[in-house]
Amino acid sequence: MSWFGEPTVKVKSYLEEKDLFTDCQKTDMECDYDEILLSGLKAQILASTKDKIFVVLHTSTSHGPTYYKKYPPKFNQFMPVCKSVELAKCTQKELINAYDNTILYTDYILATLIDELKELDGYSSTMFYVSDHGESLGEKNLYMHGIPMSIAPKEQIEIPFIVWASDDSVVFKENKMLSQYYVFHSVLDFLDIESPVYDKDKSIFK
Repeated sequence: MSWFGEPTVKVKSYLEEKDLFTDCQKTDMECDYDEILLSGLKAQILASTKDKIFVVLHTSTSHGPTYYKKYPPKFNQFMPVCKSVELAKCTQKELINAYDNTILYTDYILATLIDELKELDGYSSTMFYVSDHGESLGEKNLYMHGIPMSIAPKEQIEIPFIVWASDDSVVFKENKMLSQYYVFHSVLDFLDIESPVYDKDKSIFK
């Protein structure tokens, strides 16, 4: 059987920002930004009676054009930053600074998530972080993304793929080049889910 892309995944429990905001306000999190996704996450996992739990967190931190609005002011470490939606009106340095601040904030979110997963005693946990696309920041007068993959510059198609595992027994293959297609099969592998569409060659785990 062949597939164009990956099979549909049905989600039974779906929370939007408005669903998380009330509980987030009771914490010291910055609730107007992507870290709101972590609000109550550990408690939800611990409250589950399932032996396998799969959670998707969809961030928008590094998605333009308003990069400077995607992180709290304390993450304004690289200055000056671009504050225009017309990116060509900014200097490339301003644009890169704003984008780098979003990366700094993303690092913080991922580190916070990993710390919370470490506190889940009795759970074997894995975190996958992968982007859907990269961003052009003025190279060759190109901005953001959306150019067809066959002619897109590397800035738009080379993306981060970060994996953390709580269990030292988890062994990764020595892959030098991965794609988004590996996510689906690696999740099935880690959760030990049998499926006729599972391809062991596209799992990152040995």
